[in-house]
Amino acid sequence: MGIVDDHLAADRRRIRTCYGLVAGENLLDLLWPFAIGLAVDGLIDNTWAGLAVFVALSLAHTALSFIRQRYQTRTFNPLYADIAADLVAQQRAAGIDTASVSGRTELAAEYVDFLDRDIPLAITAAFTVAGSLAMLFLYDPLVGAAAALVAAPVMVLNRRLMARSEGLYHDLNDLAELEVDVIDRGRRAESQRHFGLIGRRWVRLSDNEAASWGIVEVVAVALWVFTLVRVTSGTIDVGATIAMIAYVAFYTAGFDEVPGVLQRLARLRDIKRRLNDQADPAIDPSEDP
Repeated sequence: MGIVDDHLAADRRRIRTCYGLVAGENLLDLLWPFAIGLAVDGLIDNTWAGLAVFVALSLAHTALSFIRQRYQTRTFNPLYADIAADLVAQQRAAGIDTASVSGRTELAAEYVDFLDRDIPLAITAAFTVAGSLAMLFLYDPLVGAAAALVAAPVMVLNRRLMARSEGLYHDLNDLAELEVDVIDRGRRAESQRHFGLIGRRWVRLSDNEAASWGIVEVVAVALWVFTLVRVTSGTIDVGATIAMIAYVAFYTAGFDEVPGVLQRLARLRDIKRRLNDQADPAIDPSEDP
C-alpha cells in the first residue's frame, strides 16, 4: 500500500458514510417525478394525499442535502491535508527535489478533489441512468425497452472514450510534474513547447468528449420522439405523462454526464499510481507523441 491507500483505509468509514448520504440524496431525487405525478393525479381527483407525499419528500431531500454537504466538507478537506503533509515529508526525506514534490502535491489535490466532487457526480449519473430506466419500465415497458436500447451504443462509445483518455492523461500528469522545473529555468522556447504540449492534449480530450456527446445526443432524439408519441396516445394518465417525460429528461441528462466522469476517472487512475509508487516523470517536453 502507498500513501493514498493508507489514508483511504484509515478514513474508509467516513468516506463510505459520505457516499451513502450522496446515494440517499439521489434516491430522493429519483422519486421526485413520481411524487409530482402522484400530486397532479391526486389534485385532479380532489385529494391531497399525493401533494402531502410530494411536500414530505421535498423536505426530506432538503434536510439530507444539508447534512451531506456539511459532512462531505469535513471529510475531504482534512484528507487532503494529511495526504499532502505525508507526501512532502516522505519525498523530501527520500531526497526528491522540491519541484517534483510540488508537482505531486498538486496531483494529490486533484485526487482528493475527484473523491470530493467527481465520485458524487458518478453516483448521481448512475442513479439518474439506472434509476430512471427502472422507473420508465414501471410506467411503460415499451418506453423502458426503447430507453434500454439507447444505452447499448452509448456504452460502446464511452468505453472507447475511456481508452483514449487514459493515455492523454498519463502525458498530462507527466507534464504537470515537470512544470515547476520548466518555469524555474525560464527558457521561452522550452516553456512554449511545454505549454503547447499541454494545450494539444487538452484539445484532443475535448474533441473526444465532444464527439461522444454529439452521437449520444442524436440517439437521445429518437428516444424523445418515441416517448412523446407514446405518452400522447391517450392511454396514459396526466400524472404518469409528466413523470415519464421527467424520467426521460433525467435519463438523457445522465448520459451527458458520463463522458466527463469517465475522463476524470482515467486521470484519477494515473494520479493514484503516481502518488502510491512515487514514480519519476518520464515524458520529455521536447517530444510530442
